[in-house]
Amino acid sequence: MAGLAVALVVAVAVALSGPSRPTMSASASATAPKLAGAPACRRTLKVVTAASFVPALTRIADTFPRGANCLAVEIHTADGLAAADAVATSRADVWIPDDSSWPSLPGPERLAPAGTANATTIIATSPLYLVTQATAPQLPRDARSYLGLTRELSQPNAPLHLALRDPSTTGDGMVAAGAMAYAELGTDGPLVSALDLLRTWQGGTTIAPSGPGFPTRPDQVGIVPEYALLASGQASKYTVTAPTDGTAMLRYTWLPTASAAADPNKTAALAQLFQALSGASAEAAYNASGLRGPVWPAQAPNAASAAKLPAVKAAPMDAIPEHLMYHVLATWQPALRRSNMLIVLDVSGSMADAAPRTRTSKIALARQGISEVMSLLPDNALLGLWQFGSQLDPPADWQSLVAPAPLGSAQRSAIAHAGARLQAHITGTGLYDTILAAYRYQQQHFQAGMPNEVVVFTDGINQDDPVSMSLGGLNSALAATDPNKRVQLSIFGIGNSLPADDLNSAIAPVGGQVDLLANPDQVLGAFVHAVSGALSGTPG
Repeated sequence: MAGLAVALVVAVAVALSGPSRPTMSASASATAPKLAGAPACRRTLKVVTAASFVPALTRIADTFPRGANCLAVEIHTADGLAAADAVATSRADVWIPDDSSWPSLPGPERLAPAGTANATTIIATSPLYLVTQATAPQLPRDARSYLGLTRELSQPNAPLHLALRDPSTTGDGMVAAGAMAYAELGTDGPLVSALDLLRTWQGGTTIAPSGPGFPTRPDQVGIVPEYALLASGQASKYTVTAPTDGTAMLRYTWLPTASAAADPNKTAALAQLFQALSGASAEAAYNASGLRGPVWPAQAPNAASAAKLPAVKAAPMDAIPEHLMYHVLATWQPALRRSNMLIVLDVSGSMADAAPRTRTSKIALARQGISEVMSLLPDNALLGLWQFGSQLDPPADWQSLVAPAPLGSAQRSAIAHAGARLQAHITGTGLYDTILAAYRYQQQHFQAGMPNEVVVFTDGINQDDPVSMSLGGLNSALAATDPNKRVQLSIFGIGNSLPADDLNSAIAPVGGQVDLLANPDQVLGAFVHAVSGALSGTPG
């Protein structure tokens, strides 16, 4: 069934909603669609689905009766970021992606609301396993969970490396990497989660050019769904481990389009196909295709016993939320990090003090973070740098060191030079005035088609500034800015002196967010988070 790919999509761009959303590209081969079910039947539904679901869908459609109640299914195969565009281009009636998280990414398709025509119903699943070569040393006990594996892979000079399918082109890779980020998010927070995901990628992740992300060396661990292990017929070549801290799984989801759900000529056909895919008669087709049912604990396919796969005992993990999907995609697809970013750094005297839990000064950590950001952003991103204190450039509290511009060699050199010269000064902290000035500046230099950001790093409160505005004044001024030019505002406080709750309320009119940084990893993670998290246009 691997040759049943369909597609309609070659180098498609999935445009994200909102004026600041970037474009994402993916590709698929273009061949004729597969027609399953009754031949020459007048009732036909167009279904866009993941390649891994085609075998089950074909088996089920081929059992439909002939005659008056016949139904043909035109199967279009499209995976990952290409799928949403394929739904719109093919004028599909139903989309069955390999995970329920894909529709959270804005795309051109219009789907039926939840509850309409059984929309957003999970119809099949496939859990993921940790996989190493059978001849390789056993995974350390601490690395047999998603959390432990992430911490292991993200260490400097880690002995293990990740093998993965491309997260942008299949749920196999997206859910695998998302499970790692999700497990660490709950324990170490979003900033460290983003940082360790990046460190894992930088540590030498191998992307499988096609097929499952099986390890090809003894020092690799893959994260592979059950259906792929069974379909390969190669499970005996590997040591397979069921993660102990949660069961990540593909969730094949029934998503009728809005137009099909509203068409009285198609409602009966939709109901017939949904019943066939969700009823008891579908169990045999899923079993034969290496898939499980939707309700957990779901019975393993018969082939899992013959392949000696371990029992899956951990509780199901939640579907990967939208914000984490953006982190995953931006980590493995550097081109998606394109943004218009202004970093605004506090240079008041206390920035010379050691950062929490380290002997490194706060200003030195900030310099490291700026270098990290430059290494992550592509050349067509825009980056600028300000410093602020009190009356640094009278009457302004802030001073532009490098204006935002595309990151060609001259811009990179200018920011590297300015960043290396950053020093703490004997000055106050004109925080509120600076936040407003930076936000207005980015709105005046707004770039359509990409995220626009202001990222503020400070270690103190608004103090020792003779002509400072109040929190109330900041709130009112931000509320009066142009809502059609949204700038993502992130404020990071190094230490715990920043009045986070009050400041969060003040910047609420523009959806800004304040985070307190309690250790060096959180400081560096804040810079990484600003790069990979901006894609979603939402904080978190």
